[in-house]
Amino acid sequence: MTQNRQFHNRQSAGDALSIAFELVATPAVFGFFGWLIDGALGTTPIFTLVLCLLTASYTSWKAMRAYNERMEAYDRNLPSRRAESQPESADG
Repeated sequence: MTQNRQFHNRQSAGDALSIAFELVATPAVFGFFGWLIDGALGTTPIFTLVLCLLTASYTSWKAMRAYNERMEAYDRNLPSRRAESQPESADG
């Protein structure tokens, strides 16, 4: 395996780990803040659930949008796509 490929694999693994951490940690943090609000107000876990679900929905949407953008960029850079976008020569 070439060094360039190893670097790409490590970078991809790091990206996946950061997305996974963000999908889990961010809703947990906001859920904790909701739990604190519920405790201070004496309410049922409404703030915990709402903050956790809203944050989970947003982070999921953000991860999917970033994935789709990366796939579109990858698709645009495929050799077959580049050849299609090249204008034909006037010689031809």
